[in-house]
Amino acid sequence: MRWLNPEYKRERLLIFIILATLFWGIPLLLFLYVLMEMPSFERLENPSQDLASVVYSADGQVLGTFYHSSDRVRVGASQIPPIIKKALIAVEDKRFYEHAGIDPNGVVAAIISTLRGKPRGGSTITQQLARNLYDEVGIERSLWRKLKEMVVAVYLEYRYSKEEILAMYLNTVPFGGVVYGIQAASRYYFDKDVSQLSLPEAALLIGILKGPSYYSPYKYPERALARRNLVIEQMHAAGFISAAEAAEAKKAPLGVGQAPYTASQSQGLAPYFREYLRRWLLGWARQRGYDLYRDGLQIYTTIDSRLQQHAESAVVKHLQQFQPLFDKELATFGLPWKRDSSILWRALRRSERYQAMKSAGASEAEILKQFRQPVPMRLFSWRPPGYIDTVLSPLDSLAYYLRFLEAGVVTIDPHTGEIKAWVGGINHNYFKYDHVIQSKRQVGSTFKPFVYTAAMDNGYSPCYEELNIPIEITVDTSANGERWMPRNADQTFGGKVSLRKALALSLNIVTARLMKALGPEVVISYARRMGIQSEMPAVPSLALGVCDLTLLELTSAYGTFPTLGIWREPIFIREIRDRRGNVIEQFVGSSRRALSEQTAYLMVEMLRWVVIGGTASQLRWRYDLADLDIGGKTGTTQQHADAWFVGYTPDYVTGVWVGTADRNVHFYSAYGQGAYMAMPIWALYMKAAYSDARLGLDRKKRINPPPGFVLPSCEQSPKEESPEASSLQDYLR
Repeated sequence: MRWLNPEYKRERLLIFIILATLFWGIPLLLFLYVLMEMPSFERLENPSQDLASVVYSADGQVLGTFYHSSDRVRVGASQIPPIIKKALIAVEDKRFYEHAGIDPNGVVAAIISTLRGKPRGGSTITQQLARNLYDEVGIERSLWRKLKEMVVAVYLEYRYSKEEILAMYLNTVPFGGVVYGIQAASRYYFDKDVSQLSLPEAALLIGILKGPSYYSPYKYPERALARRNLVIEQMHAAGFISAAEAAEAKKAPLGVGQAPYTASQSQGLAPYFREYLRRWLLGWARQRGYDLYRDGLQIYTTIDSRLQQHAESAVVKHLQQFQPLFDKELATFGLPWKRDSSILWRALRRSERYQAMKSAGASEAEILKQFRQPVPMRLFSWRPPGYIDTVLSPLDSLAYYLRFLEAGVVTIDPHTGEIKAWVGGINHNYFKYDHVIQSKRQVGSTFKPFVYTAAMDNGYSPCYEELNIPIEITVDTSANGERWMPRNADQTFGGKVSLRKALALSLNIVTARLMKALGPEVVISYARRMGIQSEMPAVPSLALGVCDLTLLELTSAYGTFPTLGIWREPIFIREIRDRRGNVIEQFVGSSRRALSEQTAYLMVEMLRWVVIGGTASQLRWRYDLADLDIGGKTGTTQQHADAWFVGYTPDYVTGVWVGTADRNVHFYSAYGQGAYMAMPIWALYMKAAYSDARLGLDRKKRINPPPGFVLPSCEQSPKEESPEASSLQDYLR
């Protein structure tokens, strides 16, 4: 028989092998081909994505993020409320809990729709996640991509729970622009944590996933509203919400608002602080092998968002009202850069554009040509909406900005060294220079407490009476030596005054006499112990603050008084964690005893009198702060170029500086004094802070003397002598 023929058997076997190869081999080859372009097993086991590093305030608010190309903040499955998951499942994958990564019903439905000329997606949430997680899967429309997507989806279902897959998906999807992930979207659109989202808010975010640009609630609110309501209807159809809940949710407005931070790092709270933090973190991360923009670091800072908001609001409120006074004086006395062109040229050389062109090798002539070419630009304005669109040359824009008063504010908790608020300028979009840490300006009379501290620690008493008569001090001991004769700001003098009164009224003559008796080197040594690091010239006029300091170091030094002599290094970060929440590093500042408790408390009492009856007395009667225990000192430099006030309460020490970008542009009247230009910002800020119930500050809290300390009792009105009663020798001494 033929089937017994060996030749026939061989033919049959060959046919079987060919058919088996076609049936099993080709699919196997295809599978192997797919595997070759699949993510590695290690990548499948440990999917990673670029995560933005998040900056948190001390009170738990998000101040901002640092990211490379996407603002993505990861949240765990337990942090995502069920309403969001239900909205996602209702519109993307109704059988999510029933399939193992691939939904056969969905695949068949997609094929039928495609054959009918109405193509639709058949990918499950898990398949979409596979595309989002792994570039190897691809996004092109092809059989190969679909096969890879399915294989990865099945593996993800095997490796992770359904809740973990939902969380991973919601952490990876784009919500418009650089905003990725449900947490970043929640903050961007609604200024709240994802756990606080309502039903209509959750429906809107899930709805715009279909096309973040097309359904943008900012650009196309009608489309966004219709899409949100469709999601709500599908949630009802899926049985996730009742008809009443659906009807109520559809009545709600979109409710989107400006988030606390946006794609622009110049917006949101504490932009100057965040920029300083960013530059510091870049160096820190480089040394430790982290990528600030991709590794999802969690940075917990010392900034208190409530204090920060009050500080920024105080700056805006005061300078909005004060700028017109300055404009009026400039109009009356003329623009300084019209009289002195070097002012404008200094501004030119300080500008980022000039420095960039110079670095690129451009000549002065080429740079000047560009700076004189009119171009469309947006300028800052205190008037609504906060800017002016115009056509102006860059050179003219520099002149425009020279007229603006700028400011810096910093608050430190002197008991911990933590920086609680940081305002580096009036608007980071237009004024990049940070007046907290970058700017060094002459400090004027705010340096005087260092002189009086040295005096108190060397046997003087607040009640000690010193001559308030001009003194001529030799600066240069050569034959034709330079002589310095300080005058009081109001040009008056006469008699003797107590040191307490002299500091309260900021008398230059008395302070200069103390400096002469103590010596500049001694005073400098005390300033160093209290935290001043910048250069201080060892000259008699240092008594009146002829040194340039940063606002941060000056404010930090004043913190030595309310702590009764302990100086603490300012810190701005509490700890840094990795993307999984593991602590990488914690930060604690150094501290040291700079003054004895007795000396420090004498200065506390001296600086109280500045507020009780001295140059800062307006704090009590004009700003209704009489019930607070306040100490502080005003400061004004020559020609009103810089205005200062540094003051403290038992809780915080805060420094304020106000001036312009160039010292030659200034007030010509008393409006430029620290008591008028800087102190009101401090007052508005502290009044708001101590009225904020959220902060829980005690207005009755006091700085108490050390145990057993007896404060010297000075006469309220010490006996004064006339200049005539003093000898000529004393007058010229």
